[in-house]
Amino acid sequence: MAVVSAGVTVGTSITEVSSATAGTYNYDRYVYLQSGTAGAATYVGGSDVSASNGVLLSETINAVFELKADDTLYAISDTEGAVVKALEVK
Repeated sequence: MAVVSAGVTVGTSITEVSSATAGTYNYDRYVYLQSGTAGAATYVGGSDVSASNGVLLSETINAVFELKADDTLYAISDTEGAVVKALEVK
């Protein structure tokens, strides 16, 4: 089982924070996300994520997602240069 951590810089444009792994890891994976920028409102969701349909990330509590190999998560923030902390267990 591989564990990968990253700090992904997002901003006011939709940014990929967890890529599909089909062909590399063909099984479910867990993705733990947390806001890494104080005061930033950062949302995670599908390719159409926005403040009105995304999950708001916390600076103190992890959001956990179970993904299939072909799933991708995206994020958007109200703050340019905001960071999303991502830990993937594959």
